[in-house]
Amino acid sequence: MEKIDYDGVLERFMKEFFPYPELKKAGFFTKEMKSDYPAQAKRVCDFFGFETVYEYGAIEVRGHISLGENRNQEPFVTVLNNIYKS
Repeated sequence: MEKIDYDGVLERFMKEFFPYPELKKAGFFTKEMKSDYPAQAKRVCDFFGFETVYEYGAIEVRGHISLGENRNQEPFVTVLNNIYKS
């Protein structure tokens, strides 16, 4: 049976959904958290109240997005699927 690289999964997830440079600049991550993906994930969980960072993006979001003059190009309610839905 092949061993799963859980650290690699966490690293790839954090890089895809939580860009370190931008979040550090905003003050969300600290310089000590660079390349410390478990610490970054803990910060995300503490902020959002998640049990695990993988909860991020799991909830479908529906909302009205006003596009000004071009509003006929989008439906009245826009649906942003969860990241796990294909």
